Amino acid sequence: MNKLSYLPEDSITIHYPEAVKWRRKLHQNAQSAWLEFYATAFVAEKLSDWGYDLKLGRDIIATDHQLLPPDEATLKRESKRAIAAGAIADYVAKAAGGFTGVVATILGPKPGPTIGFRFDIDSNDVTESTSDNHRPFVEGFLSNEQGYAHLCGHDVHTAMGLLLAKYFSDNRDKIQGKIKFIFQPNEENMSGALAMAEKGVVDDLDYLFGGHVGLNITQTGHIAVNVHSFLALSRFEVTFSGRSAHAAVRPEDGKNALLGACAAITNLYAIARHSSGASRINVGVVKAGDSWNVIPDKAYFWLETRGETNEINDYMVKKAKEVLAGAASMYDLECDIKPAATGLTGKNDPELVDLATTVAEKLPSVLKVWPEVSLNASEDCTVFMDRVQSHGGKALFAVYGTPTYGGHHHSQFDVDERVIQNGAEFLSALYHEIIRSHESL
Repeated sequence: MNKLSYLPEDSITIHYPEAVKWRRKLHQNAQSAWLEFYATAFVAEKLSDWGYDLKLGRDIIATDHQLLPPDEATLKRESKRAIAAGAIADYVAKAAGGFTGVVATILGPKPGPTIGFRFDIDSNDVTESTSDNHRPFVEGFLSNEQGYAHLCGHDVHTAMGLLLAKYFSDNRDKIQGKIKFIFQPNEENMSGALAMAEKGVVDDLDYLFGGHVGLNITQTGHIAVNVHSFLALSRFEVTFSGRSAHAAVRPEDGKNALLGACAAITNLYAIARHSSGASRINVGVVKAGDSWNVIPDKAYFWLETRGETNEINDYMVKKAKEVLAGAASMYDLECDIKPAATGLTGKNDPELVDLATTVAEKLPSVLKVWPEVSLNASEDCTVFMDRVQSHGGKALFAVYGTPTYGGHHHSQFDVDERVIQNGAEFLSALYHEIIRSHESL
């Protein structure tokens, strides 16, 4: 089998040990949705040093789509924590208010397409394990803040993106057209991509590439580029409002919001499933009531639906809203439904699947190309993909193999850090193959 003639080992292999250090610094300083001040400043500092043009803050996040922002006290605390950890204060200031993330561009000396690479930067809201068989703890790069930890691999994605960005900076004379890096906040809550898309950050792209480590591929050196079964997703904050009353003295004066919420939640799980494909529904948080003897006048919960297609998810949303309205009517309550996140189903462009397969098969670091992988989860990169494809561009989402030990979102999640280099090599080689295909047109 012919190998690629333009392997990127000169830059990527040389800087891979640095990328491991970058990953570990990011891992130590984990911050979750709209709080990624450390990662934003870390990425911005490096990309600026490497000659990239940067956009940050409200230039890349649509204010009216910054869903579920943290409270002011949390924003201030996490900003200060990032600076104390070494983040440059000017970059943190540009992300004030939780407008985190970085968009960076670099131009080549020759004309060509505009190609985007997307990497997510947020952590999970989970406390990391301090077990003596958990490598981040043993080797001293455990998350330094209880309640925040990179247990899904977004620190690895960010390091992979930086390694790739360093490669293009070192080889700027080989760039044709424009390369854009999108370091996206708030993937876990599924609203970061939409907030960026509404600012037009992907509207100029001819190609977009995203990806994830691990998932269903747990062998280092394996890769999947024919990824499918992205589940469309909708999330809502639901609030039932009634009237409080003394539960013993005058219960008839009350309107029990908790009772309405319980009726709604029970019946949400009874929605008939669609015959055309998989669907999901879940209520993950419920809050109501203040005392033993007071009828609750407020009940609040988080609701999410998913569907194998956008149409199936739309069906689930429609039925869920009917259930909520019915429960509110039954108990004479007000019901407020506030959107909290959106994810679309996604589809890799077949031409890019074929091209990426050819590239992967010729890379020495790739031991196996999987014929296909079902994601069976939601990923808000699909919002970017849909936006690019609706403008006539092409998009591809890959999965990079690595062991994940405890598993994604588990307190002992970890990876084989070689996946950082493997992913960067694949994406750099894919870039060159796309440029070569354009030259032949």
